[in-house]
Amino acid sequence: MAEISILVPVYNVEKYLGACLDSILAQTFTDFEVICMDDGSTDKSGALLDAYALRDKRIRVIHKENTGYGHTMNAAVRAARGRYIGIVESDDTIACDMYQVLYDAARSHDADLVKTDFYAVWDNADGTVRKQYCALTGSRGMYNRVINPNEEKKAYLAEKFTWNALYRRALLIQNHIRYNETPGASYQDNGFWFQTFFWARRVLFLDRAFYNYRQDNMLSSVHDTKKVYAMKNEFDYIRALMSAQADIDRELYRICFHWRMLAYIGTLERVELALKPAFAKTMEEERRFYEGQGEACYDYMTERQRSIIKNPEAYAEKHLIGFTEITGAVLSGYRNIIIYGAGRYGERIACRVKNVKSDAQTMRVAVTESDGAHTECQGEAVREISECTGDKDESLVILAVKEKTTAFTAMLDTLKRLRFPNIITASAKKAD
Repeated sequence: MAEISILVPVYNVEKYLGACLDSILAQTFTDFEVICMDDGSTDKSGALLDAYALRDKRIRVIHKENTGYGHTMNAAVRAARGRYIGIVESDDTIACDMYQVLYDAARSHDADLVKTDFYAVWDNADGTVRKQYCALTGSRGMYNRVINPNEEKKAYLAEKFTWNALYRRALLIQNHIRYNETPGASYQDNGFWFQTFFWARRVLFLDRAFYNYRQDNMLSSVHDTKKVYAMKNEFDYIRALMSAQADIDRELYRICFHWRMLAYIGTLERVELALKPAFAKTMEEERRFYEGQGEACYDYMTERQRSIIKNPEAYAEKHLIGFTEITGAVLSGYRNIIIYGAGRYGERIACRVKNVKSDAQTMRVAVTESDGAHTECQGEAVREISECTGDKDESLVILAVKEKTTAFTAMLDTLKRLRFPNIITASAKKAD
């Protein structure tokens, strides 16, 4: 039986999968098995896994229908036979001595769980890699000693990632630690993190980094702009786990609120523009609810984080959507609102216009020439500005581009050539 079972969940990562597996097979610690869970990949990931399994008998591939991250990871835990369990996401890589160091630390300290610092990594265009060192915690006194998280609650404030760690398998099995299996959800490692810390009695943080956490895989859930309530569902799951325990320390509810609200800030900034106002309202409602429950905690937040959480709707309006000068009164009196520009300004202004225009007003998004780069903006088909010249006298054109730039001047000249009479800038000033 292998000492370590390394779990690798796989779904459509053929671009990165080879590097991930190569880094695992290059470990100086060799007594391990690799359990690769192919969660119904539709690219070449499954075939690549099979090819690696033929080359190295330590690799075990399990092909399954797509059921999501939580179900897949629970199946991987059930399949594991090692004394310890490690996790490597299939678009990441690890240093060659990672599991040797973690295994030695776990054995020498009789640890239930060993966690380390990590690197955030990006691929540069020239083929090099940019790396940023990320510490688990800013508290140096938390490192290199055994901690019982339920006696030292600040351990729960260390970074929650689950892959930069080695777990005693008995910890997971005996305490029935499992991932939330909500279909289609993401961020289900949060519930796993909470359970491991709640049930562990001997946790060790090491102030070294071995794990390379990829930031530029655009297929990763952290870049998904449509999954709005996945974080809420996961923290509701964590709260339910706490509620099921008798005499649980109320400080854990406060820490859960802390992480919930920080996750909500990330969600608010990540999701697409049209979804931000509704989620900001959800944040406000939840903040008030948990304050009423006596669970709110702002002690560990920065001033910026506190200000966002205290007024998320205003933050979304002013900083994420912006262009608050464009109001219903500014648009009043025009039948058609034309947003000229479909870039970052155009997206945000279109979102603003949709929120403040009347139902009787139409909204169009236009560019100078349609080259296929902009086909849709905030749900509106993007057309060429020359196609929008009908009813010019009843149309208001908003120049969706930064003022006093070459693009601004060129676009304004185009509008004047086409004889649009009503033109304003992104700051709602009349364009001369």
